[in-house]
Amino acid sequence: MSEEQFIRTKAGTERPFTVPEGYFEHLEAQLLEQLEQQPVPVIPSRRTILTRMRPLLYAAACLLVFVISSVAVRFARIPSAAEAQAVAVQDTYMDDYADYAMLDNTDIYACLADN
Repeated sequence: MSEEQFIRTKAGTERPFTVPEGYFEHLEAQLLEQLEQQPVPVIPSRRTILTRMRPLLYAAACLLVFVISSVAVRFARIPSAAEAQAVAVQDTYMDDYADYAMLDNTDIYACLADN
């Protein structure tokens, strides 16, 4: 038995809802009569200064973010060539020291963990 037949056998085919005689024939006239009787409310426009200035505020915020990010990128600390060379020399000395002391990575990790 299909689902539709099952529902029809349980609920039946009787329609419980009815429409009064001539309801749809007089519906349009009744609606127009009700609309004519009710005055149309006039809603005043509430455009405040803030709502008028909103696009300008958005543009100013975008410009401010752009300027701050540009300044941050411009003045970001970038190591100079001399500093980079000093770090490379220091790493070379550390490598030489590790070779001289015959330290492998496990020994270095153990020393760092003790501190």
